[in-house]
Amino acid sequence: DFHPFTFDGLKETVRDLKEKKAPVYFTIDLDCLDPSVFPGTGTPEAGGVSFLELLDAIRTVSQTNIVGADVNELAPMLDVSGVSTATACKVLRELLLAITE
Repeated sequence: DFHPFTFDGLKETVRDLKEKKAPVYFTIDLDCLDPSVFPGTGTPEAGGVSFLELLDAIRTVSQTNIVGADVNELAPMLDVSGVSTATACKVLRELLLAITE
């Protein structure tokens, strides 16, 4: 069976974390993005999320008590166009903006 990646349940999880005031370490694996927008990864995820869906998820999680974060799974040598590197930079920028608001 094909199980597409979604952020179903994220809002409920964030609500619970906010209530508990739990410290959150936020890891963003960029290979959750569909390869049509992020081909530069060693583990492409067909049926992955869109860039805008990921940004929405980042904004949602940023409502928690984030104490640390990382962004991973970029393999620039697998994308000679450079679009994956540009996308990773935008994700990092949006993450930093979201957690400093």
